Amino acid sequence: MTDKIQTYIGFAIKKGSALLGCDSIKASKKHVYVILYTPDLSPNSFSVIKRTSEQRNCPLLKIPQYDILQKKNCKAVAICDKSLAAAICENLM
Repeated sequence: MTDKIQTYIGFAIKKGSALLGCDSIKASKKHVYVILYTPDLSPNSFSVIKRTSEQRNCPLLKIPQYDILQKKNCKAVAICDKSLAAAICENLM
């Protein structure tokens, strides 16, 4: 199941419908369908993305640290594609 989520995140990154990092998530004008974060996200960054998810009315979900995110040194990612976000949420729950 986790391989599917990592694949969906990879598709979103290649497609250009993923925002990497708390600052880019907060500053973006794109519609965000889901925000994902890893367990090692700092408390300050978590409060930023939590506030952003509440403002944008999108789910905030915790995921394991995947290789694809470690290579980009990223601890938070937002998915801007509706179908990929739905597939990720479906596989996480």
